[in-house]
Amino acid sequence: MNTLSIVVPAFDESAHMRECLDALLVQRERIHEIIVVDNNSTDDTAVIVEEYARRFPQVILLRESERGVVHARNAGFDHACGSIIGRIDADTRVEAGWVDSVLDFFDRRLDYVAVTGPIYLYDSPWARPYRAFVDRSVRNRPSERWVSAASGNNFAVRRSAWEAVRGRTSLRTDLHEDIDLSLCLNKVGLRIAEIEPMRVKVSGRRLLTPPLEYRHYVQSSYRTWAHHGLAGGWLRRLLISDLVLHTAHWPLTRILSSCESRILPVSHS
Repeated sequence: MNTLSIVVPAFDESAHMRECLDALLVQRERIHEIIVVDNNSTDDTAVIVEEYARRFPQVILLRESERGVVHARNAGFDHACGSIIGRIDADTRVEAGWVDSVLDFFDRRLDYVAVTGPIYLYDSPWARPYRAFVDRSVRNRPSERWVSAASGNNFAVRRSAWEAVRGRTSLRTDLHEDIDLSLCLNKVGLRIAEIEPMRVKVSGRRLLTPPLEYRHYVQSSYRTWAHHGLAGGWLRRLLISDLVLHTAHWPLTRILSSCESRILPVSHS
């Protein structure tokens, strides 16, 4: 019988922490532990987590002093004792059935070591049309399919697979740690799936990142694939298109949005 640990790296996430934990705790009957890794927050993130930990024994506050999502993730993954390790962001809100979909998948599909699912937006003016776009995309593909990489805001991996690639993952903070981990799994022949029921909503605050700042985010994507020797012209064209689209919608998004922008989860160097 698989057990599920969920790791949530957090830096100055007091605005989202309660909603993130509330969504998880609705499904707490099948969750072994929820590990929030506070990565040097300067706001009330740790206070909020401690409050929840007093009320719910599954909630654990872990502190990681070395700045960077990769260090917070590693601390949480290494501390987790479940046979399955879930990974979401502090602004992620899992939807109904998320926990069941993760555990049921790993019970059935021994040929996969990691899994992800559809990602929607909230607190964004584009939340409704984006959800319609994602739903349409999901209807046009198999309910379970192989993917090369998974996003860290909606991810779960077998602990045995994490231990197999732990030493291969990079500690560079200018890379996307979730893509790096995915590509490390791929390199040793371990497969990642995307399944339709594993749905989450995330904040639309990344869409508010100023274009010049967002350029660093895009460059980190290219840098991560290049780190694994997999970058090419196709990726460059895809990322340039992403940057152009972001630049085009950013002025209107800034006017219409009610949330605030957020610092990038990767360094510029």
